[in-house]
Amino acid sequence: MKSIRIITLLAVAFFCQITLAQETEVPVTPTENTEQMEQARILQEAKEAKEIQKRIDKAEKDAMKAEKAQKKAEKELKKREKLSSDIDSKRRSIAKDSRKIEKLQEKMIKDEKKGKLSPLAIEKINQKIDKLEKGIERDRDKLEKLESKQ
Repeated sequence: MKSIRIITLLAVAFFCQITLAQETEVPVTPTENTEQMEQARILQEAKEAKEIQKRIDKAEKDAMKAEKAQKKAEKELKKREKLSSDIDSKRRSIAKDSRKIEKLQEKMIKDEKKGKLSPLAIEKINQKIDKLEKGIERDRDKLEKLESKQ
């Protein structure tokens, strides 16, 4: 009986030893370590968010600059087109007034030969011609100024 007790005692001891050997230790993670890891992750996410926001802001700023430059170029183009149009308009005005002067002079010469013009009518025609010539001079001055701007 004594031997059965010893064998039983040895069997129980052996069994306990095996169960203790099979148990694995659960790694103990302190709560402050996980909190630090969580804080580090939050800080990293915040840094990434700030960097992304900076990139977005820079892209928006670049887009605004490009838009502003495009508007400026369009405005400059429009200004040049208007200047070109004004120059063309002044040239046409000068040419039109010159044709009017030529027609008046031709009519005056023609009517003088026929004897249809009185001294008063000749004076009126000369006044019209003088007025047109003054207009042509003003237009030429304006044309020179416009061409100097171009």
